Amino acid sequence: MKLLHTLLAIIVILIFVPAFAADTANKSDPFQDVAAQYRAADPKPQLPEEVRRYRVQAEFMVKQNQFQQAADLYAKGIGLAPWWPQGHYDRGIILGELKQYRAAIQEMQRYVALVPNAPDVRQVQDQIYQWESVSGPELAAPEMIRIPGKNYEMGKYLVTQKEWQEVMGSNPSHFGTCADTCPVESVSWNDAQEFIQKLNAGTGNQYRLPTEAEWEYACYGGSQTEYCGGNDIDAVAWHGGNSNGTTHPVGQKQPNGYGLYDMSGSVWEWMENKYDNEHDWRVPRGGAWGDRPQNERAALRGASGPANRSSSLGFRLARTLP
Repeated sequence: MKLLHTLLAIIVILIFVPAFAADTANKSDPFQDVAAQYRAADPKPQLPEEVRRYRVQAEFMVKQNQFQQAADLYAKGIGLAPWWPQGHYDRGIILGELKQYRAAIQEMQRYVALVPNAPDVRQVQDQIYQWESVSGPELAAPEMIRIPGKNYEMGKYLVTQKEWQEVMGSNPSHFGTCADTCPVESVSWNDAQEFIQKLNAGTGNQYRLPTEAEWEYACYGGSQTEYCGGNDIDAVAWHGGNSNGTTHPVGQKQPNGYGLYDMSGSVWEWMENKYDNEHDWRVPRGGAWGDRPQNERAALRGASGPANRSSSLGFRLARTLP
C-alpha cells in the first residue's frame, strides 16, 4: 500500500508540476495577459485614430528608407494598442532589416501570441529561426521596478560600469577603478541613446530614458520628501559631504518607497526630454557625488548639452509596460 501511495504521488507530480511551471512562466510576461484578452475578444477592438496616424507615418518613413524612425513610430502605436497584431509584425520586419534581431524576434513572437491561427504563422516562425541563428548572445536584462499605479517601470539601480562594458565593449568612466557595480559615468545623452539601442537589440526589450515626469513621480516613492526616499540625505544619497570625492557601488544607500536606489546623489541621471523649447539642452536630475545637499533635492532640474560628458553624469533605464 505504501508503494502504491508513492507511485500515485509521483504521477501527480509528473502531471501537475509541468503545468504549474508553464503557467508561472506565462504570468511572468505581462504581454501574455494582453494576448489572451485579445484572442478572447469578439468583436476585436478597433484601432484608435492616433495609432492609425502612427502607422501611416511609419509606412511613409519606410518609403524614405528611414527604418529606425519607422520602428520608433510603430513602437508608439503599439504603446497605445499593445494588442495590435499587424503593428508587431511590421515592426518585427523593420527591426530585422536593422539587424536588431532580438527585438525583431520578440515582436514576431508577440504577433504569433496574438493570432496563433494566422495563415502566415509558419513563415513567421521560420523567420524567427533564421534571426535566432544570427542574433548573437542574449544580453542580460537589467533589474526593473514597476511603478505602482503607472504603466512603466524604472531601473532598480543606475546603469553600472559592468552593464555598460557588456553592451558597449568599453568603460568610459572616470572612476574606472571602482567596482563593476559602480555607476557608469562620463557618458553623454547621445552615448546613453547608443547604449539603449544596442541593449534593446540584444534583449528584445524596449528600454529608454525616463521622462522628467516619470522620474520625479518615481523619485518620491509615494511620499513627498526633500530628497528621493527621505529627508535625511546621508541615508539616501552619496553627496559632496560623504562620498570622499568618488562614486560608490550602487544600492548601498537606503532605497525609496518603491525600492529604487540612488535616485538622489551618486550621479546625475539623464532624462529623455529637453529642458525647454528654446534650446537643445537635455535635463539631468538627482544630483551627484560632488554636490552640496541643496543640489540633490528631488525637485531640482539641471540642464546640459546632449554631447556633454562628465564624471557626474550617468543614467537609469525606464520601460513602458503593455
